[in-house]
Amino acid sequence: MERRIVSISSAPGWSVRVVENGEEYTATLAAWALVEAEGGDRHVVGLVQRGARAGRPAGTIGLADEIDGFAGYTFAGLSTRSVTGES
Repeated sequence: MERRIVSISSAPGWSVRVVENGEEYTATLAAWALVEAEGGDRHVVGLVQRGARAGRPAGTIGLADEIDGFAGYTFAGLSTRSVTGES
């Protein structure tokens, strides 16, 4: 299925969940992408940095839902700190 990226937005605090050989791990999303399929349907999909493989250099960005073992997304939250010394 051919898809094209229409728009990209930041994804702070979000990760992709992957299950491989019975083990689950997470990887930080690089961004969210609004993708459009050939029929015009649009969906939001995470973008991840891919590891090196034959024919693909390390650091290649790919769609998270195309990863073998894709199991969804998770939000870990954002750390915040209180502001002190305000006038």
